[in-house]
Amino acid sequence: MLILTEKPSVARSFAEALGVPRKGLYWENGDHCIVSALGHLLENYAPEDYDPALKKWSLETLPVIPDTVQFKVIQQTKEQLAVVKTCFDRHKNDPLLLATDAEREGELIGAEILNYAGFKNYAGARRFWVSEALTPEVVRAGIEGAKPLAAYTSYRDQGFARQHADWLVGMNLTRLVTLKSGKLLHFGRVQTALLAAIYEREKVIKNFAPQQFYEVKAVMNGDSLFSAKLVNPDNAEFPTRFPGNSPLLAEIAAAKDSMAAGTITSLEKEQKTVHPPRLFNLTELQKEAHKKFGYSPEETLNTAQALYEKHKCLSYPRTPSRVMGDDNVGLVKGIYEKLTRAYSGDILNVKMAGADPSLICGTNKRLFNSAELQDHHALIPLAPHPEGCSQKEMDIYFLVFERFFTILKPPYVYNAVAIDVDISGRRFQGNGIEVLHCGWKTEPDSDEDEPENFSGLEQGKEYPVMSIETVAKKTEPKKHYTFASLLQLMENPRDDEGKHLIGLGTPATRGAILQKLVDRKYIFLKGKNVLISDDGIFLIENVLKNEGLAAFISIPETTRWEEQLHQDAASFIAAIKDFIRSAVSNTAVDAYRNEKKPLGRCPLCGGDVYEGKKSFYCGNYKAEKPCNLAIWKEISGAAVVPADAQTLIAGKQTRPKKCRNKEGKPFEASFRLNDGKVVFVFKK
Repeated sequence: MLILTEKPSVARSFAEALGVPRKGLYWENGDHCIVSALGHLLENYAPEDYDPALKKWSLETLPVIPDTVQFKVIQQTKEQLAVVKTCFDRHKNDPLLLATDAEREGELIGAEILNYAGFKNYAGARRFWVSEALTPEVVRAGIEGAKPLAAYTSYRDQGFARQHADWLVGMNLTRLVTLKSGKLLHFGRVQTALLAAIYEREKVIKNFAPQQFYEVKAVMNGDSLFSAKLVNPDNAEFPTRFPGNSPLLAEIAAAKDSMAAGTITSLEKEQKTVHPPRLFNLTELQKEAHKKFGYSPEETLNTAQALYEKHKCLSYPRTPSRVMGDDNVGLVKGIYEKLTRAYSGDILNVKMAGADPSLICGTNKRLFNSAELQDHHALIPLAPHPEGCSQKEMDIYFLVFERFFTILKPPYVYNAVAIDVDISGRRFQGNGIEVLHCGWKTEPDSDEDEPENFSGLEQGKEYPVMSIETVAKKTEPKKHYTFASLLQLMENPRDDEGKHLIGLGTPATRGAILQKLVDRKYIFLKGKNVLISDDGIFLIENVLKNEGLAAFISIPETTRWEEQLHQDAASFIAAIKDFIRSAVSNTAVDAYRNEKKPLGRCPLCGGDVYEGKKSFYCGNYKAEKPCNLAIWKEISGAAVVPADAQTLIAGKQTRPKKCRNKEGKPFEASFRLNDGKVVFVFKK
């Protein structure tokens, strides 16, 4: 049997399970030949590989849409590809087991190699597809239960279609926006849509005008202190908010010293049950790791992958599922017993405390539900963590470990309590909780304000007022995106009406999409907030000049393309080609030209300043006495966007920008104009 894996570490696990000795860059005996890729060993042709004339970027050569897709050898890994080809040539009549990573990208890597090797024996080929760490027992069981490769054709077709679409979009639209803007700008089918969402959020925050309001809060004493807020009868939407000129505020200020007690006139309780959170999939793990430890999505994926491949103590991490299969009851019982025997001390008394093994049963559909299973079961611990793990590996392992035991704990049950209080004839309202059973929730969520404890309060009873305070507040804008909220956006996007849409990308690619935006300096982190850079703003504002591209990068439109990819890969590619032809058509390109709307007045001559291809310039450059004002769109590696140009010609300085000197060393400075020339302004 010929076995193809995606990574050498996986090939090594197969060799150990089957007792196959190593022969250089592969493993072989009389029964098996095991060889690995190194991720992708082939890559798409560049445009100039199809036609040397396409090496030069020009609008006239767009669109670039090859008749047939071709691949070439990646030079850095050509030696390994030669080994793979040799093994395929020697074993072309042997049955094949494809054991690349069990998801769309792994299917694509395998399919590329099979095509390159001229593989023909598809009828006898099978697919290795498991979630468990590759122990010898799991490898042998996975080989025994492998299904025909033909059962995974849809994954292969989607993988090729996604790859080709991303190539078409990237090559054509990157050239288009670069040629029209005068600056190298990278355009990606999903990444630019995500960047546009960040851009829109930043614009909303920047343009938000806070409104001041006031609240009157009374603190009373029961079994413990509790509070209620004065009700504004004229504000149905926000019943405890008052404008600054409200006469009620003045009345309260004058009378608060005499408001000594309040009587609860109404007390309503509603019992609520909060079940423990479900097991992690990759996206949920990445979100939690970013919230707790600040790890990037890519860091979390790489760490979880090491715990799966190297340490064999976590299950397959690239999973979209948050449940186990109906037939995994025995597996979970075995893991529970293994881990409870292995750990003691704080781990046993805190992380595992309260877990109920009787919940490991087929009727527990929050845990075992094959109807919700996608590709792989949820991410779970499989064994105790080995000695020698790094701190990052320990952090990720115990997130998964704790979630495994949390789902086996009873629910959190409480009463939501709403009260009306009469204080000197004025109505106050309060909301709190009465905990009935802590269950799994032994500590408050750090991301939420802990509700007040309203236990023991009684309707009709009078309580002393400890204080009455008028508090000035302001409305707040939406929060900046974080890696966690961007992952949430990609996993569960919604349209303007709040309807759920199909997710963007896959669990395995979402972190890489975000990392690419960071690497290309379109976004940056400030604390945990993700902010758009000047280059990112420049890219989106140039894209928005083309109506077709502007529609293409909306989140709902991008999810529509993803949905079409899942439904019919061939139709998806055909539609992508039609879109690109339209985007680069003469009509679209003409509409994409810089609009000749003045940005403001020239500080040198008073003429109108316009945006050009590579600079912002004065419209009097052809006058009898020409004006030479020119503000370049890139200065020392930093982008200058239209808003910056407006700031400069208004006599102000820009916000600090990250620049590089001639030697490539980074520095930070603001820009301002001095006699029509841009100069640096450094912090003291």
